[in-house]
Amino acid sequence: MKEDVAALLEVQSDDIRIYGIEERLEALTPRMAALEKDRKRAEDALTQARRELESDEHKQRDLQDRLRQHREHRDKSENLLGQVSAPREAAAAMAQIEQAKKFIADEERELATLSARLSEQRALVAEREQSVQDIARLQEETRGTLDKERATLERELEDVHAGREQKARRVPRSLLQRYDRIRSKRRSTAIFPLRGQSCANCDTAIPVQRHSTMASTGNTELCEVCGVLLYAASN
Repeated sequence: MKEDVAALLEVQSDDIRIYGIEERLEALTPRMAALEKDRKRAEDALTQARRELESDEHKQRDLQDRLRQHREHRDKSENLLGQVSAPREAAAAMAQIEQAKKFIADEERELATLSARLSEQRALVAEREQSVQDIARLQEETRGTLDKERATLERELEDVHAGREQKARRVPRSLLQRYDRIRSKRRSTAIFPLRGQSCANCDTAIPVQRHSTMASTGNTELCEVCGVLLYAASN
């Protein structure tokens, strides 16, 4: 194997490491995005619970006002009943009292049902508030962890790039350019050895004359099918 090919293989090894580090860096963003979606869902659920709670609290206040008014009306009718003597007036007062009692009974039942629902809604709001707080705390912790991981990966990436540049100086410019064009499209292995008389990437057979030339000169050739660089593993 020629020295320039050996040097190029070392460059490729660094490139593969670079791709791996870059993929790990790219994977950090979705992790935070997923937490952000969780936080948004939790906040939306909390907003909805609060809205329902506020609506029922408004209903409760209206119901309490109506109940107070009907109780006042009942009390006035009872006072009036004690003051009248005419049968017709007494009957009218009794009818008003009975009607007020019916309204009061209905509203007390409705108020009891509403109060029970409000207790459940307040518990739900508290639960969802805690959920939002938990997610916010998890986000903060995760962000700190990811920031550290990102910094470590960026340092590692910088070191690998620096080593790659040093190794690339040992590769002839024309060969490096051919390699870079191929690997920029593939973002993976771009130079393969011959496997017997075939391309080790796509298993296409190489003409005997080309194979003999590569083996004797140590030069690289393009695979006519998959487009990768090929080299003879040994002269």
